[in-house]
Amino acid sequence: MSTSRPNLHRTRWAALGLSFLLAAASVEASPREDVIVSLKEKVIANLSSSGLTLAFHLAVVNRNDSARELVHYRYRVIINQREFLNMSVSLDEPLSLPAGRETLISLPVKISYPLLFAAVGPIEEKASCDISGDLFFADERKREERVDFAYPGEFPIFKDPEVDFLPLKVNDLTVGGADVVFQPRFRNLNGYELIVERISYSLSFGDKEVLSGLIPGDKSLPRSGDRAFSLPFIIDFFELGKDLRDLFQKTSLPVRLAGEIEIASVWGKLLIRFDKSQAVPFEKPS
Repeated sequence: MSTSRPNLHRTRWAALGLSFLLAAASVEASPREDVIVSLKEKVIANLSSSGLTLAFHLAVVNRNDSARELVHYRYRVIINQREFLNMSVSLDEPLSLPAGRETLISLPVKISYPLLFAAVGPIEEKASCDISGDLFFADERKREERVDFAYPGEFPIFKDPEVDFLPLKVNDLTVGGADVVFQPRFRNLNGYELIVERISYSLSFGDKEVLSGLIPGDKSLPRSGDRAFSLPFIIDFFELGKDLRDLFQKTSLPVRLAGEIEIASVWGKLLIRFDKSQAVPFEKPS
């Protein structure tokens, strides 16, 4: 199971993006508590079809007259009501909490989808994720104070868009060239719309690159749906060679499309690379 040791930060950080999760809960402190822990935010980072990192950002306020140190902690992660992680960590270098100050701590949970599915079972669109545990703070006499915490959350299961090709439209074919329309089709396997800002591509017929650039127009993909695009262009056989012209005499054409999809999301910008090869039949006028 893939986990990462929490990264402890002493200063405030810039926001990493909007959380996909519910509103932050906080730990209510009794009047005797001198160290207060509350949830600042929950952030999803490094989202891909392989997994993600769900980070719980905690605000720790030391209300004592002297500094305290975070010396060790333990936490448990429950995903869809099954235990995914249970850890105890002792810090080689304790984290200092100045008196009367707020210190921010990040507890990241790295989630690998293959390991998650093996531990929890199949998950479709999203999963619940509950984290709970204890932080142990020591004073100058090494006396420890324990503060517990428990926060709910959730995260998405993201699937890369798939691409395939519709038949190649051949509007005109001569000895010197061809007037064609290439039609790639992108399919969204997620149960939510993908806001696609850019699709860059390189198109090859056989071993010849025939076109490259950006797909124009609206490129967003509907939830659990697909969208086909039309790329019309002229092929010059004198420039690209007789071998490419000969391919147009066959029943299908070996096509390769490679590139990158840029998606805007509440979890930050997603860059998805694709590389698809397929034999594409011709659609010629009768």
